[in-house]
Amino acid sequence: MERQFVRIVEGPFAGCDAELVSADGPRLTARVPVSGRQTTVDLHRDQVERPEDVPVRWPGEAEGDRQDLAVLRERTAAQYDELAHVKRFDFFLERAGLPEEDPAREWDAYTASCAEIDAQVRRRKAAALEAFDQEIAPLPAAEASRRVAADPGRWLPAEAAMAERRSRFPGIDGPTAEERLQAAIFGASDAAPAPRERAHHRRAAARSAAELRDYAVWKAANRPREVGERARPAALAQVERERAVVEDRFARDWGFALPGSIFRFRAFLLSLCPAGKRALDELELAPYGIMDLFTDPGRGTQAGIDVRVHGRYYRDPPEFVTFMHGGTDGLHFGLWYDDGRTCAGVASYYNNDGGGVGLPSGTPLEAVRRRLEWGWRDLEDEDDEPAGPLDPDLAARRHRLRLLREVLMTFETGDRDEQGRDYHDTYGPSPEVCERGAPDRLETLDGGGALVDGDPAIERGRQRPWSDYDFCMTLQKELTGDPAARDALVAEALRRCAAGLPADALALGRDLHWISAGDPGREAQANELLTTAYRALGRDNLAAIAEAHHRHRDLSQVHVLETT
Repeated sequence: MERQFVRIVEGPFAGCDAELVSADGPRLTARVPVSGRQTTVDLHRDQVERPEDVPVRWPGEAEGDRQDLAVLRERTAAQYDELAHVKRFDFFLERAGLPEEDPAREWDAYTASCAEIDAQVRRRKAAALEAFDQEIAPLPAAEASRRVAADPGRWLPAEAAMAERRSRFPGIDGPTAEERLQAAIFGASDAAPAPRERAHHRRAAARSAAELRDYAVWKAANRPREVGERARPAALAQVERERAVVEDRFARDWGFALPGSIFRFRAFLLSLCPAGKRALDELELAPYGIMDLFTDPGRGTQAGIDVRVHGRYYRDPPEFVTFMHGGTDGLHFGLWYDDGRTCAGVASYYNNDGGGVGLPSGTPLEAVRRRLEWGWRDLEDEDDEPAGPLDPDLAARRHRLRLLREVLMTFETGDRDEQGRDYHDTYGPSPEVCERGAPDRLETLDGGGALVDGDPAIERGRQRPWSDYDFCMTLQKELTGDPAARDALVAEALRRCAAGLPADALALGRDLHWISAGDPGREAQANELLTTAYRALGRDNLAAIAEAHHRHRDLSQVHVLETT
């Protein structure tokens, strides 16, 4: 017999595709994938899409009773599985109106109760299924259905438990739709939270309190207070001892001043205990690029290679100076120097993937914090059973990430208590910049924007945190698909630069550098435009970096320091 599927449009499984198991007038039974396994659910015909296409009876009479009885047995088994969840939640429903004196201890009592409930339900389920095979399975399907419906406490225990719950906790789900409408019409004040809502809140609070208690025990073993109290001042003292010689190296070779934030980043790294280092590694973050010279400021490069290309990926704009690697698809982070002297913030991008560098902003530790909170969000998403204890491995990873956050916040972002999604919602780009772009930056294909005055010949908007798709695709197609048009644009940009208008040369040079893709012609034009624009703007340090990168763009790897 051909299988039939329906799409659920109402109820807790709305949006799910389900295999139809049975249909009997308005009542349907279907299988829905839940947590990787098929679960049988009861539906009303109105809860599915195009109910008129669902047969009045399914399967057909010719299939006989055998399949109906198998479905009925599956339903009984599923009811016992659901019964365990119902009884577990009753633990908090019964306490919803009580004072929360010791939430962590309450969580311990709850988990112990869950173990007892699960054991009891398993025994009851086994006995019920054995009885079903002896008492119900031999009957005709219609009679079997009547027997099951007549004794819900035995065969449909979850439904029976839910009915009992509604009698024990009147108004468990709060006011009805009619009551809410009347309240809105007559201006009644908001009602107190319903028992179910209070129970959910109490359960979440108890679980959180237990996790924090367990974290305190874990932290005492992995980073005792006295160790933490010594680590930060020791790291800061070491950084101060290193700072002068490191600053001298970068002033001499790069010609720019390192921001104080990069030294805080260095101190943060030095202060980490093994658990903190593991958390950073689990985020796939590691110091790289210029940070390799902090431990040995006198370290040279392999013969004939300019030190300024160490950690410099093929598409890195000259303004971008790598300090951290992100592990996946060439993700790396760089200090951003618009003028070749002063750091304007941090940018990042995936060298092996799409997307640009984004608007420069923040500090190295803010970049770590952003990645950390994305990692925290991912761990929250992995926690797919909020009604039970955390998986031990997941709990350990959360402990390590929480510790990393605490250490980081002693250096920067200490006033930001938000976590996970809330952090990114709170500290993302401003709505004005998202809508209108950064007022001082022309849009470029690399997404970082060109800091330059003047109106370019190529119509460009202001750089927003993400690139304008239509602008980027149109310009890239012109620059890569029409050499004659590209040559004309380059010539005009150089002419305008010579006339004191460097905006086109800088923006177009950045565009061609970003989309060179190994093409010698585009590489040469990008280098000419950039070096000409940088010198016209007095950004000689960037011109020198652009020239060094142009000489070494064919390197097979970005690590060029001599072996120690």
